[in-house]
Amino acid sequence: MPEPRISASNTTVCVIDTQTHALAARAMRLTLAAMDFVDALFLSDSGTDTGGARHIAIAPLAGRADYSRFVMKELLPLIATEHVLLIQWDGYVVNPTAWSDDFLRHDYIGARWGFHQDAHCVGNGGFSLRSRRLLEALQDPDIDRFEPEDLMICREYRPLLESRHGIRFAPPDVADRFSFETTYPQGRPLGFHGLFNLWLFLDDAEVPDLIAALPASVVASVQYLSLARNLIDLKRFAAARALLELRRRIRPDDAQCSALLAVLERASAAPAVARPSRNAPCPCGSGQRFKHCCGQAGESTTPSAAPVQCDPEALLRQAMADHQAGRLGAARRGYEAVVAQRPDALAEHYLGVLDMQERRLAEGERRMRAALQLRDDLPDFQNNLGLCLRAQGRLDEAVVEYRKVLDRHPGYAPAWSNLGLDLHKLGQFEEALAAFDRALALDGNLLQARFSRALVQLTLGDYAQGWTGYELRMRCPEYAANYRLPAMPGARLWQGQSLSGRSLLLLGEQGIGDSLQFIRYASQLAARGGRIALQVHQAHVAALLRNAAGVAAVYVGDEALPAHDYYCHLLSLPRLCGTDAPERIPAEIPYLWAPNDRRSWWRGRLDALPARLRVGLAWAGNPANPDDRYRSCPLAALAGLFELPEVAWINLQLGAGRNEMSATKTPILDWGDDQTDFAETAALMAELDLIITVDTSIAHAAGAMGCPVWVLLQHSADFRWLTDRADSPWYPSARLFRQPHAGDWAAVASAVRAALDHFMAERAVV
Repeated sequence: MPEPRISASNTTVCVIDTQTHALAARAMRLTLAAMDFVDALFLSDSGTDTGGARHIAIAPLAGRADYSRFVMKELLPLIATEHVLLIQWDGYVVNPTAWSDDFLRHDYIGARWGFHQDAHCVGNGGFSLRSRRLLEALQDPDIDRFEPEDLMICREYRPLLESRHGIRFAPPDVADRFSFETTYPQGRPLGFHGLFNLWLFLDDAEVPDLIAALPASVVASVQYLSLARNLIDLKRFAAARALLELRRRIRPDDAQCSALLAVLERASAAPAVARPSRNAPCPCGSGQRFKHCCGQAGESTTPSAAPVQCDPEALLRQAMADHQAGRLGAARRGYEAVVAQRPDALAEHYLGVLDMQERRLAEGERRMRAALQLRDDLPDFQNNLGLCLRAQGRLDEAVVEYRKVLDRHPGYAPAWSNLGLDLHKLGQFEEALAAFDRALALDGNLLQARFSRALVQLTLGDYAQGWTGYELRMRCPEYAANYRLPAMPGARLWQGQSLSGRSLLLLGEQGIGDSLQFIRYASQLAARGGRIALQVHQAHVAALLRNAAGVAAVYVGDEALPAHDYYCHLLSLPRLCGTDAPERIPAEIPYLWAPNDRRSWWRGRLDALPARLRVGLAWAGNPANPDDRYRSCPLAALAGLFELPEVAWINLQLGAGRNEMSATKTPILDWGDDQTDFAETAALMAELDLIITVDTSIAHAAGAMGCPVWVLLQHSADFRWLTDRADSPWYPSARLFRQPHAGDWAAVASAVRAALDHFMAERAVV
């Protein structure tokens, strides 16, 4: 007997599309063939083909903004059931057995966003289940921003929807059973979203009809090229060629398309690997004869027969799928099984990528170079080698590899972006900007390139453009972990609205130094009539931040938050407060104070020292910071400073790096065990004559309190220190000492020693 069809209880399936009618109808047809719904709606300006759904005529939607407004404000009266499943032409039901009525316990389910890793990571709206309760809640007049609608619902307005309307968003594990988009599917979810994921569900025979129905804007998109690249990697050459030839007809000057076509031609012309004799041992290592093992796949007369487990092509596809899904152990076993059977450039290269991901950098480099000996036509290979060299700190060599890629594939945007990143780190700022501009001209969706260009602009003092681009940090997957939104009852994103009589919660992000630097804006916001609170992740800095000007309350970690009218990320304040040039930086110093009672205690302790000068020292930052290898200075490099007479050196280095004192003979007084939190350290710092530190939180605390502070900087310093200046508009009491060349801490130490001699001489005169 046939299996009973799966039905979605009290649910309407709906597509809203006025631009890709045929493809939307295809998505509806496939969804209705998979399972049953109470109702099926095709909302469009054309009812020629509805895929079997009921047509409801709507006015044409000009683009994403119109679509978003329609979904949030106009869909409600058209839905009669308790839930609606919204599908799109590139997102539909593919696995009906994954349906569960438990989905209906939630008001919103969409695919988990891989680039958001906080509690608000659900979810994508392209294939999503929504309740009438949610559609009704969206009529709230305070919900007045719409594009893109899924980000507005699931991130900006989620606190309001949860606190005011009781809306229930699905947790990530439920979302993973429901759909996938930017993350690889866990198991077999109900549906998916994204053109770049179609390779999983599209037979080669379907490709010509599908792409013939695509509008030119889709064919010109980055996602379209990603699909073609995936098909090439999987050796589905005919399908990839169909995509790329259509792209070339629409965009004949597209360098990326031409490069991929050249790759395709070389790949499809490569000689096939010799097939073993039927009676020979199977090269997969199973111990069986080839004809009884992998050879069976070639003997099947059924065209649709699935490849057996150890067929190298099947193994490679599965290993790549495991790799994308984060199943690194399974991916490694799959790649190793492939290379055990035959030399394979893709498997060898991705083994190198795995080694790089797992910090076996030398082995990763070896494998990547071996893969290039097998194939040197794939730009990813050379680009990833550059990334591996970067991870080893060999930036000049990495730049050489990116340039090799671009000599052969000038349209390969990722290499331009990576070139810009490493030129920036090497201090070649104008060349870095040019590289980012080339990357973005080729692929305007490269968030990393756009964000990194903003960092260069900030470094050069172009704050008008730089702070705007810096907002992209929250959308870059590399930094998503810094932007986990806490539960904030009723809070809306602050974008400059009046604060008179309102409360604003500032969200700390990144490191302690960032919180200490940018909390300066709290006094300005409080002067506008707002009650300003701060949430930080690091408990040991909270007591000090409670003494910041304008701050009414500080909350730590997962501590429950009271209701606030607005919230804002701390490093968004320069843009929102009009800091469009270095001379517009609010630098009313001090804006941070150490506790007076603790200052008195430390003063008594320091006064007992016979030395004429009392200097605090910190030489290392947080090793978890990717830039730490460049900004931290070995204590041994500063040994010449300790030869100066009449100086009492006081340790301010806590945590990582403190153990260097035992390995390096120094006269540093280590009172670290008495510095129980940052407020205690700040009280000690406030009583010192001078603080010398690398670019870490100590520098920001000293500058914020107005203490004399000398900051030792790497050759290409962080954006906040600008370039080619020995002072800082952020901290008037700071003096900057820069490496003349990358890694040259000896020159910095020599300059600091000379400055200390002069500093002591001046104090002696006074």
